[in-house]
Amino acid sequence: MRKFLPFIEYCRASSKRKPFSGNEINKFLRQVYDRILVALNVVFFPLLVLFVWQMLAMSGQLLEVILPSPLKVWSAFVRMVQTGLLARDLSVSFRRVLTGYLWGASLGLILGVVSGLLKFFERFFGTIVDFIRQIPPMAWMPLLILWFGIGETSKAILIAKSVFVPVFINTIRGVHGTSREHIELSRVLELSYSKYLRRVIIPSALPSVFTGLRLGVGAAWMSVVAAEMLGGITGVGYALIMAKDFILSDQLIAMMFVIGIVGLLTDAVLGQVERFTFRWKKAPA
Repeated sequence: MRKFLPFIEYCRASSKRKPFSGNEINKFLRQVYDRILVALNVVFFPLLVLFVWQMLAMSGQLLEVILPSPLKVWSAFVRMVQTGLLARDLSVSFRRVLTGYLWGASLGLILGVVSGLLKFFERFFGTIVDFIRQIPPMAWMPLLILWFGIGETSKAILIAKSVFVPVFINTIRGVHGTSREHIELSRVLELSYSKYLRRVIIPSALPSVFTGLRLGVGAAWMSVVAAEMLGGITGVGYALIMAKDFILSDQLIAMMFVIGIVGLLTDAVLGQVERFTFRWKKAPA
């Protein structure tokens, strides 16, 4: 009889539980639906596109020189990995992106906070930034090459400019979005200006700042490709130009996929940092 006691206690506890409410069932169904959508977006639809692409290529509907099959693209990717060309080009481009990103993000954060707090600086820098951001990276590169040559400086400046704009704009928005109640409370508590910045302004602006930082990652990779295409002998942009010149469509498409995947991974890392930073926002279970 004793060995059945745990089971009897479990049955008693289960009988006392409240039945599932309609909200709990809807929440569970919503979670299942969301997971199915994620699975479809991440796995099914890409595989479907690759399957259709491969079938069209095998049937001869696609000209191989223009659009090679996915298997050809995969073979080109494996070949670039084995020869070490992919690792060399990616490392060069990543170093350039990191340098330009740090420059642009740092300047954007500093000037963004200052401009968000002081109207004079916002009017001054805001007009300049609005003008600069209308000019695409490809238009800046010839002038930068003329001024600084085809070395690393011109590429770093172009990347920094592309990163600076979204970080600057979103930092200003974050500072302006600070709650009026928090500002009034800081005045009541007579916080010093440094504590006011550290405990009120910066925490309130952080969500918008992270948005700018994540947008800056995409802008940095687009800029480094443009810079290496117009003035470089190494990097992923130069590899794309060489593949185009020698009509290596499979290698060109493989490199494009690599750039997209690296950009996604970089954005995912920033997303994890953002979630870790704001983990206190999660509601208790």
